[in-house]
Amino acid sequence: MTWGLRLSTWDRGLTLATRDLGRATVDSVEDWLIGRRISLSGRNKVVLAGGMSSRTGDALRLLAAFTRYLQNNFGYAAGDFLEVSYYCQAVGAGWRPAPYEPRHCEDSLDQSAAQVAHSLRWYRSLLPDDTVYHLVGYSLGGVALFAAAASLVEAEPDRWRGRLATLITLSAPLFGSDLGPEGDLLGALGLGVLFSGARAVRELVARGRSPGHRTRVEREAERLRAFGIELLTLADASDVVVTPEDAVIAPPGQRARFVLRGPPGPRGQADTNPFGHGPLLDNTLAWVQIAKLIGPQLYSK
Repeated sequence: MTWGLRLSTWDRGLTLATRDLGRATVDSVEDWLIGRRISLSGRNKVVLAGGMSSRTGDALRLLAAFTRYLQNNFGYAAGDFLEVSYYCQAVGAGWRPAPYEPRHCEDSLDQSAAQVAHSLRWYRSLLPDDTVYHLVGYSLGGVALFAAAASLVEAEPDRWRGRLATLITLSAPLFGSDLGPEGDLLGALGLGVLFSGARAVRELVARGRSPGHRTRVEREAERLRAFGIELLTLADASDVVVTPEDAVIAPPGQRARFVLRGPPGPRGQADTNPFGHGPLLDNTLAWVQIAKLIGPQLYSK
């Protein structure tokens, strides 16, 4: 009788373990990033885009402190965070994100936006139809996500209505990057801050010197808001590459609310302030604003 009880207990344990293993398989799908799986339990997905000179995995790494904040306080899991690629490969009639290198970020801005849009379409086709996407782009990533969202809203409004919930940019040169004499001096000193040989940077500088581009961006922002996308653009007061004037979309009287000041983050100057950006990624005030906009994770009943 004792043996029978032990066997029965072992059987129940095996049954529970098998059931949990099956649930783990069903509740997640393989991401394009090797070794990562996407959770299917939560309805919200936070999509990250890295900046200039980034490579595969950098967006997840640089924004790790913020994603941990969401996990610890808002019910998110590691599998709720996705990363777009700047390099996608044709697969059948569509595109699949593939590992990318810094050189892929230096292509034209239109090319970067197209690759990011391919990545978003791939996630849209892979995940449940009611998945809601929150886009968070750092530096070049914010520019690419802004343009990609605009193109998706224009080309496929029915497919994306109610699915693209928020668009958040961090130190992103949405209006271009016109540093004036300071930028010319940095280039003359050979600091490599502006990546003057990259086509994307040359285009950003040209946009920064074009009054017409600022008008177009503001008009596009209004169209995204009218579509139902909540837009948040944040800048760092100490950023020497992307000034607040080039990064924040807001009426003049409200821009100060979106320009944050804070001490250097815990990772140190070399990692927190890549290529002259301020410590915005480690600023907890930024995390609070972003989390408030995105909201807690939602689970099916």
